[in-house]
Amino acid sequence: MRTPRAGLARASARLWESLWERLWVWLLLPWLLVLAVAVIEVTDGLHGRVAHAGSLLTPAPALAAVRGRPRDVLAVSAAALALGLATSFEPVTAETDTSTTALVSLAVVSAAGLVAAAVRRRREGQLVRIRQVAEAAQLALLSPVPRRTDGLRLAARYSAAESDTLIGGDLYEVVVRPDRTRLIIGDVRGKGLPAIRTAAAVLGAFREAAQYEPALTTVAGRCSRAVERCAREAAGGAGPDAAAEAEELFVTAALVEIEGGRLRVVDLGHPPPLLLTAGGCEPLAVDPLPPLGLVHGFTAGWDDERGLTVHTRWRPGDRLLLHTDGIDEARDGRGRFFPLAETLLELRGVPTERLPDELLDAVARHTGGRLRDDAAVVAVEFSAAGEEAGEAAGKAAGEAVTGAEEGR
Repeated sequence: MRTPRAGLARASARLWESLWERLWVWLLLPWLLVLAVAVIEVTDGLHGRVAHAGSLLTPAPALAAVRGRPRDVLAVSAAALALGLATSFEPVTAETDTSTTALVSLAVVSAAGLVAAAVRRRREGQLVRIRQVAEAAQLALLSPVPRRTDGLRLAARYSAAESDTLIGGDLYEVVVRPDRTRLIIGDVRGKGLPAIRTAAAVLGAFREAAQYEPALTTVAGRCSRAVERCAREAAGGAGPDAAAEAEELFVTAALVEIEGGRLRVVDLGHPPPLLLTAGGCEPLAVDPLPPLGLVHGFTAGWDDERGLTVHTRWRPGDRLLLHTDGIDEARDGRGRFFPLAETLLELRGVPTERLPDELLDAVARHTGGRLRDDAAVVAVEFSAAGEEAGEAAGKAAGEAVTGAEEGR
């Protein structure tokens, strides 16, 4: 169960969004205004005074048009016009007679409100359909990670820099094999549709290669070639800057393979994974390589173990955190970077399934709710069941080698 979000910036943003989305608020305001004018006119009429409050009715149709349907605007306009006409028959002097001007203004605002409400409703329908398409694309691009597998607990979250955007250039994926689990997290250089296309290509290559390739470095090589193909296609695109943009197309990424208590990592220009233990938080030591799409010019022999770092300090209860630079490079109003390590130490007691949400909340508090870059987080917890499974797999592998040697 998720806890309430504590970030003041995000809470205030949700409050305003909630008020904006609640239709009854915007329908209540114009009716309150009409009622207030009616009360003023009746009260002053009973006391023999002329209030001339009819001009206050003019904003009522505009308020109804903010969120109301055309028929709601029509109802408010009709009530306001009826009240304005009823109060316009009161005896007035020539110097103070503004009822005609107020009625004309009210009629004009009512007509404009009807048109605005109709146009807004049509555009809202279009936005709903676009959002549904974007949600489908997000599910296809960033599929939900399994919550539990082979003694591991996993959780992942993605937050776009723009609140109305569901997908962007950050990517992550988890592929579960019978004997091991493989993960990737990455960040495509650039934004927009080219970044999304590149992310889709990398994820497609990873999902296929992670299932069948024996070596993690080979998986990385397949992903790098996918980025290279995207760059070639982009170079042939239209526009004077297509070739230059294609030359700068790359993806920083970190690939992780978990096999029992053993971690294998290939880091390609990406922030290294963080290991959270009972004793603290520290980045894994990695042998950094150039990003996907550029690494072919610097490295050969992807089928060997070059660039692969192996860690054996993976213990039950430890957690691995993979993140993009939208987390550790987030800045507050004074330009200070987000204190990632200190925040993770404060969140040590948070369950793994809530850790990505709590971390993104902390980033939102630090930045005042203004993310300048997309952010993705994947958390993995190693349990005792995973250690037992790894030991069993290792024992089975040893027995298979022994049997093969005896067969010779």
